[in-house]
Amino acid sequence: MEARVYDNGGKTIDRYTLKVESENEPGKVDYYGFSDNPYHPQGFGQYAGSYDRPRSYSHLGKLIPVASLPENAQLFVKERT
Repeated sequence: MEARVYDNGGKTIDRYTLKVESENEPGKVDYYGFSDNPYHPQGFGQYAGSYDRPRSYSHLGKLIPVASLPENAQLFVKERT
């Protein structure tokens, strides 16, 4: 499964959610929440856990291409995929 990024439109500090296949727990998905600038002291970038695949991801926001993220947010995704 490829990495997917969802955007909640800025409703929360962890505006974006990265979803990737778990390397440590086969059959599960790892999630990361992050902001526009996850490396800034007032930014956000954090592992959110491994979970079974839900039937829908609509609660995470709109699926967006990684290339549409700000540069530092793209780096955050690249380092985790």
